[in-house]
Amino acid sequence: MEVSDKIMGSRKKFATDLRRLRDIIYKYFPTAEISSFDVAMTELRTKERIPQIPEAQANNNYWGYTLSRLIFNFDKPPRNTIPNNCKDLKLILDIRAIGDCEDLNTMKDPFKWLEFNIVIEGTKFINKEPILMVTSYHLDRHIQGEDDGNAKYPHPLYHFQFGGRKLKEYNDSLETGNLLIIDSPRIAHYPMEAILGIDFTLSNFFPLVWYRMKNESSEYLSLIEEYQDMILKPYIHTHASQWLYSKENITNSSLWNPNIICPQLFKS
Repeated sequence: MEVSDKIMGSRKKFATDLRRLRDIIYKYFPTAEISSFDVAMTELRTKERIPQIPEAQANNNYWGYTLSRLIFNFDKPPRNTIPNNCKDLKLILDIRAIGDCEDLNTMKDPFKWLEFNIVIEGTKFINKEPILMVTSYHLDRHIQGEDDGNAKYPHPLYHFQFGGRKLKEYNDSLETGNLLIIDSPRIAHYPMEAILGIDFTLSNFFPLVWYRMKNESSEYLSLIEEYQDMILKPYIHTHASQWLYSKENITNSSLWNPNIICPQLFKS
């Protein structure tokens, strides 16, 4: 079965949106290392490249891409950084997303596979010897299994967590000092691909530049709004369905400010 023109149209739209995001990032982060955008765009535009989920049957309706080692350099350490003598900080993003084109712009789960990793590396010096410093966060889509109902810990379908596999990769060289690292709580969070994920990351770690982007780039805001509608809306509406809400419940009620609940939300 070949990939249809309709599916390729969706995949090419993702590639175009990644290119738009890449160009905006270059404008506001001229030292960023984001060459893997080109690899991801090629993946999406190549008809013969079918995204593959581990241990699952291939599906020609799938869209997907991998962004490896997107690097954003800090001009100075973020406030409250510990230790305070940490230098040369850089934030590294790795993103892998796969979804079904037929599920786009519906109330269905937009992803079949999602990995979103944030790693921050820096260096401190003790007696002029460089010591690697690292912290890590990850968001992923839980791989559901038959024993989920009897899981030892709650496992939200999409969850953020401190540490994880990326931090374990540094085990041999990681000195924790007085810091205790455990298998931290899995905190439910809305899913994010590259556009929403990079927006979330910039808002938290480079907020001054993020505000500039929002204030100066209408193209950036239009991208965020489109992907929030595609990816965030199904997640939020599914939550709300627990209480069988209706449109009248919303329009006739006094609501919280959505931007206070989630500062990344944008609506023109």
